[in-house]
Amino acid sequence: MTSAEAIEAAELAEAEIRYRNQLAREMAAAAYERGQVDGYLRAVADVKAAQHGLVLDAELEARRWGPGGREHFADPRPGDYPGRVALEAQAGPEAEPELEIA
Repeated sequence: MTSAEAIEAAELAEAEIRYRNQLAREMAAAAYERGQVDGYLRAVADVKAAQHGLVLDAELEARRWGPGGREHFADPRPGDYPGRVALEAQAGPEAEPELEIA
């Protein structure tokens, strides 16, 4: 091998190294970009799953405790029996019998 052939072979090897390094940089950049997109999509899916879980929890709470929630579970509802005291008050006060004083 002559010195000119050795120099040409070295230049070819350097060009190959530069090409492979550039290719590696481009592949790393593409992989990073793909990783960002995949991570973003996973994050969106996680948020949506959490939101769906919150909606299911809210629906369960509404079914369990009624429209007012847990705080108003024992409040009277339309159609409930008002109780004996309320019925007596609605009928009006009874007239007390007058006592005769002798």
